[in-house]
Amino acid sequence: MSSCSMAVLAGGSGYPAPMPAAPDKIYGAGTAVVRIGGSYIDPMSDRITLANGFTDLANSTVDPIYGDAFRATVNPKSEWGWNITGMWMPIDHWGLELSYTRGSEHRGLRHGHRERIAPFDVSGVRIGRFEPEISAATVNWYPLDPTCQFQPYIGVGINYSDYRKQRFTLFNHLSPEDQAIVDELGLDGRFNVGYSWGHTWQIGADWVFGRDSNWLVNAAAIYTDSETEIGFNVTADPDGTGDTRILDYSGDYRYDPWTFNIGVGYKFNL
Repeated sequence: MSSCSMAVLAGGSGYPAPMPAAPDKIYGAGTAVVRIGGSYIDPMSDRITLANGFTDLANSTVDPIYGDAFRATVNPKSEWGWNITGMWMPIDHWGLELSYTRGSEHRGLRHGHRERIAPFDVSGVRIGRFEPEISAATVNWYPLDPTCQFQPYIGVGINYSDYRKQRFTLFNHLSPEDQAIVDELGLDGRFNVGYSWGHTWQIGADWVFGRDSNWLVNAAAIYTDSETEIGFNVTADPDGTGDTRILDYSGDYRYDPWTFNIGVGYKFNL
């Protein structure tokens, strides 16, 4: 017998037997699901242009090292994280879902176009790190009969992506001689990643352990559209009287990760 339907049986006399009771819906109107699990986040690699923010100032001069702009590669490593989702079905076959995904630390902007920043040789060094947070709201369509234990779905919606624990790591890679220069000039730096709104879509499936079970397993692949501003600045304070910004570059980066979720869930009726 299928997990989605019941067959019509014939009686001993050849006449149809009474129709058995229809199986209860497993994923129907009023069903709510809470899921939690792991996320593998695979972001996009992007070649970006970092523009000199000082060129917008009336009395600024072109940076002697970079000029008005330079090219750099943003190629964060794929990382694991975790996710939690909640879904509610107002009618059969359709669900409203809210999700939150938190990623581990990505190593961000890789400087590779020039060989030096200020007096430092940092060719190929990663300048910053950041942790992504992605919140999304989607409408999901479940095409199979509500009596099925296996429930695939596709969904579309919107996402809000933010980036926490932004760390400037350039000065972590210096030689002792260069570190002495940093200390003498009182250099400090910030690595900045903005936030974004965008669309999202997903394909996934829930598998309920049994007709009388509330527990299920879930797997999903999710695409997140996220374009944000990324950049860095360096300040100097050699005499302790106040910071003077000596480098300030930023540009637009397409993060656009694929996220692959696997986890467990619990369903109940509202």
